[in-house]
Amino acid sequence: MKTKYRRILWLISSILFVTLLIKMANLPSAYGFWFPFILSFIICGIGVSIVGTILAAFLQPILKKYTFWTLFAVVSSIITIGLHIYIYSPPLKIIVPDNFVGEINLVVHPKNEKNLKINSNGTGYITESIYLSSSGNKKPNVYFKNGERVSPKRIIGYDSLFFYDRRNFNGQNALNFKIKKK
Repeated sequence: MKTKYRRILWLISSILFVTLLIKMANLPSAYGFWFPFILSFIICGIGVSIVGTILAAFLQPILKKYTFWTLFAVVSSIITIGLHIYIYSPPLKIIVPDNFVGEINLVVHPKNEKNLKINSNGTGYITESIYLSSSGNKKPNVYFKNGERVSPKRIIGYDSLFFYDRRNFNGQNALNFKIKKK
């Protein structure tokens, strides 16, 4: 019976690890899919292995009932779940005027308020936490006021590693990107 539980535990741990690799490889990058995938595999594989081994070795004398490999599977699953939570952040939903074309500036609001309805000048407001967090690195979901979704091919990022360009806009920190013509 114990063998059955160990297999299930290892299966869960493996599935979590593979989904983490896929999630990390799909982060915005100018280098395509394979470079981030290989880099994610190396970083996650080494990180989870080393930290999991250290923590499992530390827990082994305390939890003598369980084998080292069972503890390793549990610890690595917990680490992988933590990384899933750390990487996850939903993309921003931005509403622009109908048929808008041009640069969008998401300015950090002085009172830390969020208004992702872009005005005719291409300006919207975000909080400091959005500016600093990983949700500021993903391509947003952009909609026209009439509810039609802007084609992702029309949404152009600036930076080669992250989607948004970070710059000053009228003395305030801002995230920038463009919407091009059809």
